[in-house]
Amino acid sequence: MLIRLKDQDGQILWDAQVHNHGMCSLMLANIAERMQSQFDNFQGGYTEESRTLTVSGEAVGSVDVGFYGPYSYSEVDLAFLKRLNQLLLIAAVLSMAIVAILGLVIARQLTGPITRAIQTTSRIANGHYTDRITEEKGPREIADLTESINGLAESLGRQETLRKQLTNDVAHELRTPLAVLQSHLEAMIDGTWQADQKRLESCHGEVVRISSLVKDLEKLTQIEQGNLSLQKEAFDLQALLMRISLNFQRDFASKNVQLSIQVDPVIVQIDTDKLGQVFNNLLANALKYTNPGGSVRVYTRVVKHQVAVSIADTGIGIAPEDLVQIFERFYRADKSRTRETGGSGIGLAIVKSIVEAHGGLVTVKSQLGQGSVFQVTLPLE
Repeated sequence: MLIRLKDQDGQILWDAQVHNHGMCSLMLANIAERMQSQFDNFQGGYTEESRTLTVSGEAVGSVDVGFYGPYSYSEVDLAFLKRLNQLLLIAAVLSMAIVAILGLVIARQLTGPITRAIQTTSRIANGHYTDRITEEKGPREIADLTESINGLAESLGRQETLRKQLTNDVAHELRTPLAVLQSHLEAMIDGTWQADQKRLESCHGEVVRISSLVKDLEKLTQIEQGNLSLQKEAFDLQALLMRISLNFQRDFASKNVQLSIQVDPVIVQIDTDKLGQVFNNLLANALKYTNPGGSVRVYTRVVKHQVAVSIADTGIGIAPEDLVQIFERFYRADKSRTRETGGSGIGLAIVKSIVEAHGGLVTVKSQLGQGSVFQVTLPLE
């Protein structure tokens, strides 16, 4: 700051610019040059402000204070700012480098599982259904994706196994009656057997057996393709179940199996013929796999807008590994059973398809040696 001291008459008593023989002007010029060189758009210059000097409230003179404003930097200030800018630039470069490295690491953590998922799905698409993704760590979304792909692979593998089993079962189901027919007809043609009524009835029985299998397959295909035409009507579920149970009374009595019906009147919109096939099949299975002295109980339970019909037996039960496939076509829990003792394996597949066509759900719970409970849930509206 440049000081100029005046008395009360305005006479200069002391002036810094005069005192230092022009050094102040040189300093101001240097400051101006320094500020203009560092800041292109700097708006500033030399400014003076005057203040009155008083003693005991009486004006005795004045002082003029001159300075370069609104602000100015010294050489030390500029060196500090330069160093500070360098440090900020270094910090920015280091920060960008750290962010880039962290970004690469995070990207690898995200893209790695996705890449492996793509590779696994490609192998699954080529038929390698045993391939699985084993990712122990990662975001929840990656874990969900991994679980979904593994579930898809397991489902496709199971379907592939069932498809092969289906081909084998269809061939087996057709091979036996066709072999019987061939042997009988060849014997009759050769004259070894006479074409009497007994032989012809045997051949007719095998033809009926093949025809029944083909009809079951046609019915199942029609249902699964959505071509099933349902003739729904309001019907009392109690009346339907009582009517079906009457048809089984003689069979249950002859096998010494107790049949108990505990059903309340419930009006539902159903196709009585097709839903009758469902309960006929489930009751027939319950009777078939319940030993003499056992029991089968049919009961209903209404929950919110649904009615659940349960058919519980005290039969031989179903193994846990078979429960997940029990509704697949041609699947039989006991592979040693023939068509006569274990059916074709289509019945429960038809049951599932008819119930789902009604907007319902069929489930099963079972324990070996303790029996099974098949539950058919239907909407009330």
